[in-house]
Amino acid sequence: MSLVIRDLTYHYGNTVALRGLNLEVREGELLALLGPSGSGKTTLVSLVAGILAPSGGEIRLGDEVLSRPGYARAPEDRHIGFVFQDFALWPHMTVAETLEFPLRMKRVPREQRRARVDEVLRLVHLEGYGARYPHELSGGQRQRVAIARALAPRTRLILLDEPMSNLDAKLREQMRIELKEILRHERVTAIYVTHDRLEALALADRLAIINEGRLVQVAPPEAVYRTPHTVFAAQFIGPASVLPVTIRDETGGDRIAIELPDGTRATVPGLIRAGGSASGAWVIRPENLEVLDEESSGQSEAACTFPAVVRSSTYAGSHWQIDLAILDELQSLVCHHNRPLERGQTVRVAVDVGRTWVIGDAGGLSPRVRWKFRSLDCQDVPGVRGGSTLPTRATDMSPKRQG
Repeated sequence: MSLVIRDLTYHYGNTVALRGLNLEVREGELLALLGPSGSGKTTLVSLVAGILAPSGGEIRLGDEVLSRPGYARAPEDRHIGFVFQDFALWPHMTVAETLEFPLRMKRVPREQRRARVDEVLRLVHLEGYGARYPHELSGGQRQRVAIARALAPRTRLILLDEPMSNLDAKLREQMRIELKEILRHERVTAIYVTHDRLEALALADRLAIINEGRLVQVAPPEAVYRTPHTVFAAQFIGPASVLPVTIRDETGGDRIAIELPDGTRATVPGLIRAGGSASGAWVIRPENLEVLDEESSGQSEAACTFPAVVRSSTYAGSHWQIDLAILDELQSLVCHHNRPLERGQTVRVAVDVGRTWVIGDAGGLSPRVRWKFRSLDCQDVPGVRGGSTLPTRATDMSPKRQG
């Protein structure tokens, strides 16, 4: 069952927590609500659950109005499950009693209650744990009980507010896989609140990036990662270097010519700005960069190369993270390498331009986004190898209407 939110606002006294927010969560979809602390994530799901009353706007679940000015359906009548950050299990109830409780409140007959409890225990792999109390369970088991309790009454929508934040890293990774399988099995619509980008990328059908009470972007995870709408979204969803550029030309939205502060020019994929030259940001992720070996002499499949100075090398397990200074050390880049480099060492770094992304000035951005890997057109200027091209491979993404 789909959830539709229109012009939702919420005020804490004089503080505006949500600002005219619009969002649609499709039936059966797992939407991850991703944002920093204080961005409005928990406020939003609390409004959907009925824990808070909105200051304005409307919330609908299917054909039913949950909240609008002058009306708010009681939380217990919304048929929504909620998994809290601390699980919120009753210490005096066994696992079976905890799962049966919401069914008793709905006056489900005893035999049906017991059958459903057994069903959800199997679903969350806790067969044989029905007689245990919360203090007799591990953290992962308590989380499974909290999820099972939310699903037991066959809820139409489940809200999960950072449910893995209290688990260790290994258990979180395991539970991501299990949670996705559980929600798919039940075919339930879900909103998963998190500030952990890895959780969001691994779990979500779509991501909703929120900041300061506003939605920044709503799109599939790969689209947000590769084609962010704002610098905030680009850097929050994953590591990224951002270089200031001037947008010099736009050819039908297919190619964007940019110029760096030192005069370097290139044509790269980007978010189309509706007319005119403008300042922009060139988003370059570590995997888009390669430190060239001496024998390569700057000849690379990548489109452009820059001279750079090594600032630091940090070991990260599977790779070394190299911090580089470019453009007379006024800007920085971060890339991955297979070994450490000496501080102060001068290297050449190659940019796989076709997989980078340019974001135009926030004013006047067109809502149409075209995600393309296009031919490179670098100019013969210092620091850039001109006349090179990359094979053209294009994919048009026409995102559905977003909140």
